[in-house]
Amino acid sequence: MIMKLLVLLLIVGGVWYGFKAIARRNKAKQMAAHRKAQESVEDMTPCAVCGTFVTRDQADCGTDGCPYPG
Repeated sequence: MIMKLLVLLLIVGGVWYGFKAIARRNKAKQMAAHRKAQESVEDMTPCAVCGTFVTRDQADCGTDGCPYPG
């Protein structure tokens, strides 16, 4: 009887530890994806002619008379 209880406790402990390990791995993946998403953010500036937001290194917004160099 005691042996069965010990085996049951070991099984429950193993399953619990497995879920904790999976949760830690998933959290690490989410944090890595979040950091990667933050690295890909670019500053935008509005076009003086039309107000369309473009990246700083973009050639122009496509509007005639746009002040951004072509």
